[in-house]
Amino acid sequence: MEEKRKIYSVAELNRTARFTLENGIGEVWVEGEISRLTRQASGHWYFTLKDEAAAVSCAMFKQNNAVVIFAPKDGLKVRVLGQASLYEPRGSYQLLIRKMEEAGKGSLQEQFEKLKARLAAEGLFDASRKKPLPLLPQKIGVVTSPTGAAIRDIINVLTRRFPNLGILLAPVTVQGEGSAQKIAAAINYLNTYNEKAGQASSLSKTDEIHYFAPFLPLDIDERHLPHWEQEGVIYFATFRLTDSLPKLKLEHWKNERELWLASNQKPYSGEKLAEYRELFSERINQWLDAGSGFCLLAKKQNAEVVKNALQHFDGERYRLRSYVIMANHVHVLVSPRSGCKLTDILHSWKSFTANEINRLSGNNGSVWQDESYDHIVRSSEELNFYTRYIQKNVEQSNGTALARIDRLEACPTIERPIDILIVGRGGGSIEDLWAFNEEVVARAIAASKIPVISAVGHEIDFTISDFVADVRAPTPSAAAELAVPVKAELETQIARLSARLGGSLQNQVHILRERIPGFRQTMLHALTDYLRQRQQKVDETGRTLAECLKNAVLVQKQRLPNLQQKMTHRLESAVAERKQNLRRIEVQLRALSPLAILNRGYSLTQTATGEVVRDTAQLKKGDLLKTRFAKGTVLAEVKEKES
Repeated sequence: MEEKRKIYSVAELNRTARFTLENGIGEVWVEGEISRLTRQASGHWYFTLKDEAAAVSCAMFKQNNAVVIFAPKDGLKVRVLGQASLYEPRGSYQLLIRKMEEAGKGSLQEQFEKLKARLAAEGLFDASRKKPLPLLPQKIGVVTSPTGAAIRDIINVLTRRFPNLGILLAPVTVQGEGSAQKIAAAINYLNTYNEKAGQASSLSKTDEIHYFAPFLPLDIDERHLPHWEQEGVIYFATFRLTDSLPKLKLEHWKNERELWLASNQKPYSGEKLAEYRELFSERINQWLDAGSGFCLLAKKQNAEVVKNALQHFDGERYRLRSYVIMANHVHVLVSPRSGCKLTDILHSWKSFTANEINRLSGNNGSVWQDESYDHIVRSSEELNFYTRYIQKNVEQSNGTALARIDRLEACPTIERPIDILIVGRGGGSIEDLWAFNEEVVARAIAASKIPVISAVGHEIDFTISDFVADVRAPTPSAAAELAVPVKAELETQIARLSARLGGSLQNQVHILRERIPGFRQTMLHALTDYLRQRQQKVDETGRTLAECLKNAVLVQKQRLPNLQQKMTHRLESAVAERKQNLRRIEVQLRALSPLAILNRGYSLTQTATGEVVRDTAQLKKGDLLKTRFAKGTVLAEVKEKES
């Protein structure tokens, strides 16, 4: 005989469970700490009541919470009278609260208040120590999780408001054990980075790997950050053929990875991270470098297509540096020109080469993976590392890969200093946000030389970080809006002010032009009066001068006879003295004159060019000579020399 079964529908099961809870337990008083409190527009409250060991969902409807005489909030310890029940549509167990009494603050809230009071007493919240935000920051540092919604919101808002703004992310965990220390370390690191901006090579290798690694291996599948572009930088980009990874190997790799993740709990130790990298990330690179799949680029004609595409707009849209075209992937170092985006450059390379490779191969399928991988080169060391990495790929291909290797050089990517730090995360319970209530984070923010915007949770959430930071933003998106103005609005404002300035100048010119006739008349009257006064003064001065000259002439006439007598005497004495000197000089000249020597029987011989001949070495046969005697001159020719 077939057993008779009682078959419940899900709705019937949930209804039965609700009746059992409500009738079996009834109303009870429960004490616990409020968490995740939500006030709906309808007036109803929903929250979690918890203690150290367990938690239960609670609902308190408008007609019941209207008589509560205090303001419930996360972390507050309360006693509630409620009925155990079950919300049938979801099958979730809950308490329907009828009364609520304050039972003292919860432990987390108590810790919060104590630390807040202590730091306030030290002056860490004082307005006098708050640093102003720069009006036009060129680079924003962000300390948050690389996989959360906060970083996506921040990047989207920043790039929408100011497209060519520099953004530097220091990825950290924002909740859980050790997260506060990591947040503080990131803030300190970015301050150290700022001190060494422009000389990025001085950053320690350990820190650079920890904070600026191109990949985060454990979160690679969860990370979907929006891509943002920066001008004037070098990118290391990689794009691969669609079949570059063997399907069987890839499936095996995924299964192994899932098992590894299931058997290892976060946060991962440095040893576990190294193990993951060796088991998975490095293995994939080995498969790629070995050349898996159909390896379309192993055919020289296909590789030439890619090479031509890379070089086509070199110097126009970008500067092409080192590159290598392997059997199933391409590595390239490239610097986009101003106004050209890396995403557009990669798309043009892929679309052109895909069509041409399909034509040459007689295929009609996809050639490249949709996703490309790129990393901003931040120092000379990184540039040389990637150049050597490309060289290594060429060596692995035994020289068959098409490539161009630039010489190792200094990296032109000069790091600008960070102008503003945004430190925060998305919303959550007080437990989720607790890392931002830790003293180590508060002191790191207080010690930061870079202005800090705290962007933790939602508008209703307040943390210690909010009080210490230079500016508090209600959300990460709001922090991005506070950090930078809208570039388009600034341009519009500049254009408007420029137009107003031009109009104001034109109005001023018009006003001055209208006042010119008045100025002319005023100046004419002023000049006429001035000239009249000057003329009178000239006339008066002329009369005075004439009187003075008349008196001076009379005085000089009286002195004239004496002066004439003295002048005559002095002239006669001077002439006699000069005659005597002249005779003495004449005697001396006659004694020193060459002519006097000639009179004694000597002669003076010169070459045709006038040079005096002192040595027969100056002459050669046939030279013409001019010889001067005391009386007369003769011309001669050298016939022969005697030493």
